[in-house]
Amino acid sequence: MNKDNVADSSNFESKTEYLRLRKSSKLKKGLSFKDLLFLSLGGQAPFLSLLTYATSVILYSFLFSPIIIVFGMLLVLINGIVVSKLSKKYEEGGGYYIYAMYSLTRRLGLETGWMYIFYSSFYGAAYIIGSSFVLHFVFNLNPLLSALIVFIPASTFLIIGIKPSAKYAELSGIIEIIVIAAIFVISIYLSNFHFFNPIQKIPPLGQIAISLLFAIGIPTGYGSITPLSEESINSKNIGRVVLLVIIIGGLITSLAIYGIIDVGLFKSQLSTILSSTAPVLSLLKTNFGIVGLFIMVYAAISDGILASLSFMLGTSRTVYAMSQKDMLPSVFTWLRNNEQIMASILTAFIYGIISFLGLATIKNPFYLFLELGALAGLANVFVHLSANFSLIFSSIRELKRRASIISNYAIRKIINFI
Repeated sequence: MNKDNVADSSNFESKTEYLRLRKSSKLKKGLSFKDLLFLSLGGQAPFLSLLTYATSVILYSFLFSPIIIVFGMLLVLINGIVVSKLSKKYEEGGGYYIYAMYSLTRRLGLETGWMYIFYSSFYGAAYIIGSSFVLHFVFNLNPLLSALIVFIPASTFLIIGIKPSAKYAELSGIIEIIVIAAIFVISIYLSNFHFFNPIQKIPPLGQIAISLLFAIGIPTGYGSITPLSEESINSKNIGRVVLLVIIIGGLITSLAIYGIIDVGLFKSQLSTILSSTAPVLSLLKTNFGIVGLFIMVYAAISDGILASLSFMLGTSRTVYAMSQKDMLPSVFTWLRNNEQIMASILTAFIYGIISFLGLATIKNPFYLFLELGALAGLANVFVHLSANFSLIFSSIRELKRRASIISNYAIRKIINFI
């Protein structure tokens, strides 16, 4: 933990307990800015977000959808600023759990840790289900089989280690950015460079509010890297990546949605957009032919693997950090070649239970995706409220400490003068 936060030891029963909880881990620093950027981008799952969350935004906002996505990005950016500041204060791995434990109380740290595990597990599993939905939509594959195609590689990367995972994230992320940008360019070309006005028909406030709930789900992948501070070569990179990836994710998704709606309008496919339960999928399939089919399959498999993997890493690091502080069994601190092997196995088990038990209960993967996303969103509210209060209280303590230093300095000067 950063030396500036020693005053936070007041949250614990004794100085001895505080120092014991600060015991150093055996993790090595190996994640560069680039590694963190693409892992975080993977947590956003740009393709799957385009085909799932953005689909829901279109259903409620239609022409206004690109603007809604930008508004969602700005809302998420507010939370991103909070996390960016906290990540600079605390260098220990564990993310939101560590922020709350040192800034608030140990009990709130425990509750925040559990809520983050709940949030990240349901959010990551939702992307497994989202992949299952796309593969089911395109090939009519059994949803359980489709989910397995994504779950097995993601779990394998998790257990193999974080560096191979980061390399996979980099390769996949670069391809995704290029293809999403290409979707916008090709769409504008297919519409003969026709541009529609997204604010010509603003939906009612109720529909805007609902649309925003889905829009904020698009650029929130930064939550997957906050627990990785201890493995970052420079812990300040966490905050920098958080802000950058929110902006990248929000803008490229907004542009892609604009292009897809634009070509749909130009080719008089308004009825297709309004009648389809998956308008983005339908428009890609109709206007892009075999290329659209490839995009959807690639999105379903590669993005599903990367998104669930990114959140699996965040979950496993939080489990590891909590077990280090004796809030979970010590077996989850076991390392193999600097990898949290037992925490990773537990994480894979949790994701598997949520995904496959959910699909066995709710047969339609799209509805299950929305339900898991909604549950994750509720937990995310608690996690971000915890982060907000963590920043407020840690900032107050820092101001008190500085005021005390200034006051003591002034008193000494007065005494020396007298």
